[in-house]
Amino acid sequence: MYPALTQTKLEYEIEDVPYVQEPTYTEFDTTNLSNYKNYVLQAQKSKFWKDANFEGFVLPAQGEFKPYCKKWVSWGCNNTKQHPQHKHYAEHEIKSCKVANCPKCFESWINRQANRTTKRLTTFSEDRDYQFRHIILSPPTEAKNQNYNSLKTWLNFALKKANIKTACVVFHPFRFQDNKKSMPYVSPHFHLLVYGRITNTTEFYNKTKWLIKNKGDLGSEIDVFNCVRYLLSHAGVRNRTHSVRYLGDISYRKLKIEKEPISHNCPYCELPLRIFRVKFNQKSKPPPIDFIGLWDSNCFEEIDPHDPDVKIPFYEMREDPKSDSDYEESNLYSFEEILKVSLALPEISDRFYKLSLTENLTSLDCHKITSFC
Repeated sequence: MYPALTQTKLEYEIEDVPYVQEPTYTEFDTTNLSNYKNYVLQAQKSKFWKDANFEGFVLPAQGEFKPYCKKWVSWGCNNTKQHPQHKHYAEHEIKSCKVANCPKCFESWINRQANRTTKRLTTFSEDRDYQFRHIILSPPTEAKNQNYNSLKTWLNFALKKANIKTACVVFHPFRFQDNKKSMPYVSPHFHLLVYGRITNTTEFYNKTKWLIKNKGDLGSEIDVFNCVRYLLSHAGVRNRTHSVRYLGDISYRKLKIEKEPISHNCPYCELPLRIFRVKFNQKSKPPPIDFIGLWDSNCFEEIDPHDPDVKIPFYEMREDPKSDSDYEESNLYSFEEILKVSLALPEISDRFYKLSLTENLTSLDCHKITSFC
């Protein structure tokens, strides 16, 4: 995972960690915000962003969120026989739909896509002569009267004249009238991360009537990540259209990138994690909402995915500080979580069956003797 600056379980040791709420921004903070954070603020606050539309392209975060977005799920493992102090292992995760149009989860979408692009570009440029360079290609003003397919054809013509063969392309249908970036207007242009040399600016303009602006080289992984994240914060978003396209030697056809393995297993016994309900009672105190580590097993109740009416317990912080608990439960249907748990059950059942047949846990690692020396 590249520096997404987002919470992963690798950022926490297996211990109690205090919950840190994500910062909130107001319209009075814009002078101190980074460009990226300012776009995030306007995506959430500006009433003009919702009205922006070009050929079906809209700005991020202008759709509807799902009931479970940005709520917590209590994943865990109750194989306490193989855990230290015979405690329950809990790994609370925040749920995100990772959809560009979601007003709650669009930053998760941005970070995930920025990570993927960073890995693709840095893998390609490793041990090569050049670095990727951020440039802006702006067509003449009549471009706003053309459709997206015509613009792509026109862009391909411009790329040939600029001698650009390998590039990452992000389409921006809008620019902004004010410094706060709250008032968009239609002005289609393209941001590119380009590998290799580029044709002289004056020569390029004379041949195409397009403007080209060089924003400089991206010298490190964090530079690439921050650039892509910034571009996606106000990119054009449309169903069934990629927000990021890869051309030339970094295309999907020419460059294969292995996905990083995602482990969702208990760190103590290696069994797949399941979903549990947190029990709120006076006998045992529930863990913090973002807890990762060992906790009293009496605080958890396993969810049965085979129940035809099963719903997943999601948790969020209470608005009422005088309540007995810091967070409250909402039972919601989520196919993704139910499927994950259902697929893990055979392996878990097999382990518990083996445990029931042995008195010593170490015997699970023994091998049957088939011959003598």
